[in-house]
Amino acid sequence: MAIIASDLFDFKLDDFQLEAIEHLEQGLSVVVCAPTGSGKTVVAEYAVELALATGKRCFYTTPLKALSNQKLYDFQKRYGEDKLGLLTGDLSINRDAPIVVMTTEVFRNMLYGTMFGDVKRSLHNVGFVILDECHYMNDTARGTVWEESIIYSPKDIQIVALSATIANSDELTNWINETHGPTKLVLSDHRPVPLRFYYYGDRQLYPLLNPGGGLNPSLKNRFSARRCFQHKGKARPSIAALGANPSDVLSILSARNMLPAIYFLFSRRGCEESMRKARGIPLLSQQEQTELAFEIEGFTKANPNLNNHPHLPYLFEGMSVHHAGMLPSWKAMVEKLFQKGLLKVIFATETLAAGINMPARTTVISSISKRDDAGQRALNASEFLQMSGRAGRRGMDEVGYVVVAHHPFESVEDAAKLATARANALVSRFTPSYGMVLNLLERHSQPEAKDLIERSFGQFIINEQLTALYEQKMLWERELTELSHPLCPGELGDLPLYAKRLEAIKVKHKQLKQTEKGLKGQAGMQAKNELHKEISLMLDEAYGMPCHGCPVQKPCSKQSDRIKQLERRIKESNRRIEQETNKYWHTFEVLANILRLMGYLDGDKPTALGKLAIGIRGTNELFLSEVAVSGILEDLKPAQLAAMLTCLITEGSSRQQENQRLKISHTVESAFYDIQIIARKLHHMQRDFEVDISIDLSPQLAYLTERWAEGADWDEMRMIASGDEGDVVRSLRRTLDLCRQFIRAPGMPDALVKLCMDAEMLLARDEVKEDF
Repeated sequence: MAIIASDLFDFKLDDFQLEAIEHLEQGLSVVVCAPTGSGKTVVAEYAVELALATGKRCFYTTPLKALSNQKLYDFQKRYGEDKLGLLTGDLSINRDAPIVVMTTEVFRNMLYGTMFGDVKRSLHNVGFVILDECHYMNDTARGTVWEESIIYSPKDIQIVALSATIANSDELTNWINETHGPTKLVLSDHRPVPLRFYYYGDRQLYPLLNPGGGLNPSLKNRFSARRCFQHKGKARPSIAALGANPSDVLSILSARNMLPAIYFLFSRRGCEESMRKARGIPLLSQQEQTELAFEIEGFTKANPNLNNHPHLPYLFEGMSVHHAGMLPSWKAMVEKLFQKGLLKVIFATETLAAGINMPARTTVISSISKRDDAGQRALNASEFLQMSGRAGRRGMDEVGYVVVAHHPFESVEDAAKLATARANALVSRFTPSYGMVLNLLERHSQPEAKDLIERSFGQFIINEQLTALYEQKMLWERELTELSHPLCPGELGDLPLYAKRLEAIKVKHKQLKQTEKGLKGQAGMQAKNELHKEISLMLDEAYGMPCHGCPVQKPCSKQSDRIKQLERRIKESNRRIEQETNKYWHTFEVLANILRLMGYLDGDKPTALGKLAIGIRGTNELFLSEVAVSGILEDLKPAQLAAMLTCLITEGSSRQQENQRLKISHTVESAFYDIQIIARKLHHMQRDFEVDISIDLSPQLAYLTERWAEGADWDEMRMIASGDEGDVVRSLRRTLDLCRQFIRAPGMPDALVKLCMDAEMLLARDEVKEDF
C-alpha cells in the first residue's frame, strides 16, 4: 500500500529519500548511507507510516538509551502515547504497541528468545525493524550486536538500516541481501546544509581549503607541525595546555555570528579546563539570559540535587560541558537547553558525535589526534566526519562551519586531508561468546547454529577476501593436472629418484677422496676398494634407469620442480582456506567444549546450569553464573550483595582511586577473595583452551555501592566519590541491571533471588532510578 509522501512531510523530499521509499513500497529492505543531518530519518518515519497503514508493527532500535528516549518523545508527539511502546533491559511499557522503541541490544536479546524463522509473541506482526546508526557495527565492544540482529531477524521483516557515510556500504548491503533477504543500497553524499572548513591559528580564522578542495596554500608554511619535538620520556602535554585558547576561539565565533558551537576535545579534563578558560565571554542577550534562568529554575526544582552542581555558574553564562562522566539528570538538562538555543557552546568529548540530536552552527575540533589505549594516534576519517557532521542546523542555517584549531605538533596538511577524506570502511566485530553458544544451542541443532555463525559479516568479508585465493588455487590445480602428463619419450622414469642416485654417487666420491688422503697401507687400500665397488654398483643402477641419457631431462626436471611448488602452494592455500572459513565456528566449538566441561552443556543442549546462564548477560556469562551458584553471595546482606555485584561488573580503571577498596566492609572483602578463586580457575581454563574472554572483577567502586544501598543521599555520594558522578551512576545502574538479571534467570537459587529483590529496592532510587 503506497502512501503519498507529500501528505506526510511538509517539505520536498530529496531524491535519495524518494528512492528509499520506493524500495520499501516494493517490500525490500534498504541500507541508507548519507551524511549526518541529511535526513535519513525521513526514510525511517516513512517505514513507520507504512507499517501503520498496512496493519503491521514497527520496531525502532537505537544504539543509546538517550537516543531511544529522544525518539520515543518525538513519536509520542506525533502518534500519541497509545501507539508507542518502550522496551529496555528492565522496563516494558505497552510492548504490543504498533510502534516499539528499544535499544539494539534489547532487540538482539529478543531474537535469542525467538525460534529462527518462527515469529512468536514478541515479534508478532512486526513488518519493519529500523536499525538506526547502523555504523555502530564498527564499535569494538558492541558492534557484534548489530550483526547478530541482522543474522537472526526473521526474513519476512523489512530491515531499514540507517548509517552515516561508510566506505564499503555496497559490501554491507550485499551481506544483508545474502544473509537476510532482498536489500537495496541508497547512497547520498548531499548535505542540505553544506559545510565550510576553517583553520584557527595566530588568533585568526583562515579558510582551510582552496576552491579546488586542496589545502589553502597560504597555511602551509605558517602552520606546519614542529616534528622535531621530543618529549624525552615525558607524557605529551595536553591539547588543552598547548592548543588554542578557547576564549579566543569563541570570541571570534561570536563576532562572526557562528554560534552556537560544539567544541570537541578528547578528554573530560580538557573539557573542564576549556570551559574554565572561556568564562566571562558575553554569549547571551538579555532576553536569553532571562529565559535561561527560568528554564534552569524549573530543572533544579525537579532535580534538587542539581542546585549545588559546580558547573551551575557556567550554565548561566550559556556554556557547559558534555561527557560520559556527567550526572545523567545534569546531562539531560544541558541537552535540552542546547536544543532550545539557550546554551551557546558545549565543550564535549566525541561521545556527543554519536547520534544525539544536538546540531550546532559550528563545530570546533580542538585536535586532529587523540590518546587511546595504544597511545597518541591521529583521528581517522570517520571520527572527523562524525564530529564535523554536527555543524549546520537544517532549516536554521544556510551553511555549517567546521573549525580545526591549530596545535604546534600537528600538521595543517593532515587537517586538510581529514576534511576531504572518505569515510572508513565498516569492519566486523562479530564475537562468539558463552551466551551466544548457549542461546543458539538451546533453540537450534548444531548444523543450524553453524549456519547462523557462518552468516556473520565477518565471515562474509573473509569469504570475499578469499575469492582471489580460490581463483588462484583453481588455476594452480588446473596447471597441476596439465603437468601430470610425463614428458618421457619412452619408458616412464623417476627423475627425482634418478637425481637422488646421482647425488648419492657424488657423496661417495667425496668419501673416496677423503679416504685416499687419510688412510695408508692395507686398511686404506681395502676401504678404497670397497668404496669403488659401491660407486660402481650405484653407477650401474643409475645408468640403468630410464632417465639416464634422456633427451628431455632438463624440461622434465623443471616440470618436476614446478609440480612440487604447485603441490606446496595448493596445500598452503587449503590450510588457509580451512582456517579462515572456520574461524568463528572454531571459536564457537572451543567455547562449547569449555561449557561441557563446566556442566553447562550436555552434548549440544544446555543443562539446568546452562539455562540459568542464558538468563544472564555480561562480558563473561560463564563467570557470572559460576559466582551465582557458588553460594558465596547468599551469606551477604542486601547492601553487601549490591557491593559484590558491583565488583562483578567493574573492570579495573585508572580513573578510580585504588584506595577505595580499603573502605569495603570486611564481609564484602572476604566474599571478593573467595570469588577471585573462581576467577583464577576460569582464567586458567580459558588460557588452556586459548580463549580470551575478559573476566571483570574489581572492588574499586564497591564501597560507593554499599553506601548507596545503605541509604546515602547524593550529596554524600558526591563527597566520597573520587571519580566523576556519571561514572558512579553508570556503575550503580549496571549493578541494578545485573541484580534484575539474577532475579529473572531460571533456576537461580531462591535465597539469592530474595537477596537480589531486597538489593533492587535499595538501589533503584533518585539518580539511579531511570525515568526510561
